[in-house]
Amino acid sequence: MGIIETEGIVTREVKYGDNGRIITLITKDLGKISVLASRSRLGKSGLLVASQLFCYAGYTLFKSGEKSLYKINEASVIESFQPLRESLDRMAYASYFCEVAQMIVQENNPEPNQLSLLLNTLYLLCKTETDFPRLKGVYELRTLLIGGAAPDLLTCAGCGEGENVTALSIREGVGYCPACQTAHKDVIALNRAVRTAILYILHADAKKIFSFQLSPDATRYLSILGERLLTQFLGKEPPTLSYLRQITDLDT
Repeated sequence: MGIIETEGIVTREVKYGDNGRIITLITKDLGKISVLASRSRLGKSGLLVASQLFCYAGYTLFKSGEKSLYKINEASVIESFQPLRESLDRMAYASYFCEVAQMIVQENNPEPNQLSLLLNTLYLLCKTETDFPRLKGVYELRTLLIGGAAPDLLTCAGCGEGENVTALSIREGVGYCPACQTAHKDVIALNRAVRTAILYILHADAKKIFSFQLSPDATRYLSILGERLLTQFLGKEPPTLSYLRQITDLDT
């Protein structure tokens, strides 16, 4: 297959041999790929940073055959996202975001919107000190939108009422008004502020999805709803979510 040029972000790294790594890249034009970075753990290696978790770089890859691993010939770092590796909280959130992207993006199936969302979320994660739950909720809900599984909260799924949607069915991904929700045992409460935030996240321009404010309690609830909806869509809970909960519990 020869030489391939691409850009991508490292979402997973595993030690290989004495001084190498096998990394997972989410790329702009190849989808998710596994790449061998030989000698990348050596102190003088030009691939030391470019093969680290969370690094976004341009890569020159080589692949000798259909079933062989990609191998890195050269790399040029675009954004290292170094602050993500310097904070336990940031590391936990970033690892969760990257794992979700790995579960969504498949090999030979590029998802440029998902890659852009991941990069923007990690960039903001580096900049903020305390706003992590809001970033998480936005990332989860926007991921559902990209995957075609966004919750429908514009109107009640039972009667079509559009002003008074007060409950959400995680399983169905729809909202209900007070009159209709009594017939559904699996619904959870949805107040006006959180519903408005969800609708904004799902319908705003991609460049503006983080531009809203919620109270701390409403933000935490948004984050909980996001992870429950996303877990329903994925069919299982991402393993890093459990670790993220442990880390955030330490902060409370």
